[in-house]
Amino acid sequence: MEEMNDSAFATRDYRPTDAAALAGIYRDAILDTAGSVYSAAQCAAWAAAADDSAAWEKRLQEAWVRVACDVDGGIVGFGGILVPGHVDLLFTAPGCNRRGVASLILTDLLDLAAAMGAKKITVDASEPARSFFERHGFKLLGSGEQSHGEQRLACHHLVRG
Repeated sequence: MEEMNDSAFATRDYRPTDAAALAGIYRDAILDTAGSVYSAAQCAAWAAAADDSAAWEKRLQEAWVRVACDVDGGIVGFGGILVPGHVDLLFTAPGCNRRGVASLILTDLLDLAAAMGAKKITVDASEPARSFFERHGFKLLGSGEQSHGEQRLACHHLVRG
């Protein structure tokens, strides 16, 4: 896959009309990338969080969400941060993995957290996302599990700052 630099993508604030597209990216990213680590049942349970559109929209509204778009304006990823500095979401469309999209979004989220006065940024990362956050200066505080319906998935609590 050809590597693209950050100039091929731009970020903007979330709009309520983005909710369905972000739900699709969320589902696709989980089902496409997490299957190497989690079972099909675990991935399905995790991805199901976007199935309830009212709850999904509420989750997006509770965070400061940044949306990444390609040069044609198509949404290729998104991330959200909660006050005072917890990364709640960070997902890219599977076709955009390893092209700088997640790093671009994370930079936005870190800047927003700093503007909110956060001294430390935390994230509860999935197994596949752990190395991404560690490459961006996050340090492991501990590991555990998160519940998604009746499924439990390994996760890692990391901090930066």
